[in-house]
Amino acid sequence: MQLDFSKTALIEVDIQNDFCPAYTGKDGKERPAGSLSVIHGDAVIAPLNELAETLSKKGCKVLASQDWHPANHISFAASHKERKIGDIILLQVSEKAIASFYEKYPDLKNPVPAVIQQILWPVHCVQNTKGAAFHDSLKTEYIDFVFRKGFRKNIDSYSTFFENDRCTPTDLHGYLKKLSVDTLIIGGLATDYCVFYSVMDSLRLGYKTLVLSDAVAGVDLPIGSVNNAIKTMKDAGAVFVSSKDIK
Repeated sequence: MQLDFSKTALIEVDIQNDFCPAYTGKDGKERPAGSLSVIHGDAVIAPLNELAETLSKKGCKVLASQDWHPANHISFAASHKERKIGDIILLQVSEKAIASFYEKYPDLKNPVPAVIQQILWPVHCVQNTKGAAFHDSLKTEYIDFVFRKGFRKNIDSYSTFFENDRCTPTDLHGYLKKLSVDTLIIGGLATDYCVFYSVMDSLRLGYKTLVLSDAVAGVDLPIGSVNNAIKTMKDAGAVFVSSKDIK
């Protein structure tokens, strides 16, 4: 597949220890399985590393997102009395945030929800912990910029573009526009959450969006969510390709 790499960016989504299985680190020490470990999550690293090296030499920007939660984040079951992992709570979206979104993005037709359904997760990717660090095998020397998300205590962030209220933006879209990027290649973790929401937002913001079929892995919670996510992304216009097909 031929692309204009001067207008293309690779986004590596959340390749962090808390989303990966156990492994031996570069220092020889054992890294335990992450608190939200994705089965075979580390399998996405090799194709991402190879592609990042290839694309960076062609002038393509390589970006990475990083979940970066405070210790008492609202998405943690431990932050709520008498709640357990997997429970769902409802969070109100502020009218101010919704109004600001429609003013900034008048052409986006996707409605912003008034209420968010928030799944409660194990404590993960807490700021400045080993769990939040990138996996040792990820070749960070090819990464041009890291975007952190989920750092606000009272709102989660799956997408690399917007918080879970679907209207509070990260800095990613503005950064890409300054670089005149119109095509995104997305891989990472997890297929049915952060990759999915990033891809869907990429499409609604007007980017040509490629998903790396050999460099994504999912949680599949609830069961079937990975297949549903893939179908939804394809139906919305995302193109699934192997990293080896991008030249």
